[in-house]
Amino acid sequence: MRFLTHGFTRHRNTTCDDGGVAREEMSYELSDEDARDRLRALSEYWSKKHGVHTEWLSDTSARLRGRKLGVKYDAKVDLGGGRVVVEASFGFLAQKLGGPEYVRRKVTKYLDPSVSLDELRAKIPD
Repeated sequence: MRFLTHGFTRHRNTTCDDGGVAREEMSYELSDEDARDRLRALSEYWSKKHGVHTEWLSDTSARLRGRKLGVKYDAKVDLGGGRVVVEASFGFLAQKLGGPEYVRRKVTKYLDPSVSLDELRAKIPD
């Protein structure tokens, strides 16, 4: 699929298996460094807002884990070459509460070049 959103072209391919694992692939028109900085800001937002722990395995790969209100999160993010891939495992409750859609919305917002990195960082709770 191809979408035009806020001035950038984004390809999206989403799959979800019966075990609650969602795989989202999106392309972006930012530099890989800018995309990484934006995803680091998103991981900091999730850490402070939801207690999700992020471990950056390299400049292009991260593992996110956490649990809030009995809902477990486990995801891997890879980026580079103008593409980001998010593989996330959602329990039954997280799937029913819209976990995959929430992740998709947040990643899309943070990779939107019409929103500055400073604006995104300003939304990180203290």
